[in-house]
Amino acid sequence: MQNFRNLLVWQRAQDLAARVYGATQRLAGADARGPRSQLRRSASSIAANIAEGAVSTSPRQFARYLEMAIGSASETESHLDFMERIGLLHPSEARPLMSEAVQTRRMLIALRRRVLEGV
Repeated sequence: MQNFRNLLVWQRAQDLAARVYGATQRLAGADARGPRSQLRRSASSIAANIAEGAVSTSPRQFARYLEMAIGSASETESHLDFMERIGLLHPSEARPLMSEAVQTRRMLIALRRRVLEGV
């Protein structure tokens, strides 16, 4: 069991979620409501899964939560790509966030690997 706040990947995931919220703040209207909500949920889910897993009772369980966080990072990247494609987000907003989602996912994969090495 560890303090999730000390994990750099959790801090980075929280920053990504905050940036996603900021980038989608101006989006209004029925067409934006669904994609905005899905994007925000997937982005905030990354850090939430890390936090939940960090207090797990076993490394395998922590690794399982990290897998879910990895999935949420991929989902976030996909939602950002979609929102850029349909014109809800400008490429100058979407692409840096996609890059951040990719970097966060890479960090999660490396952490998961380290967690499972100890099993």
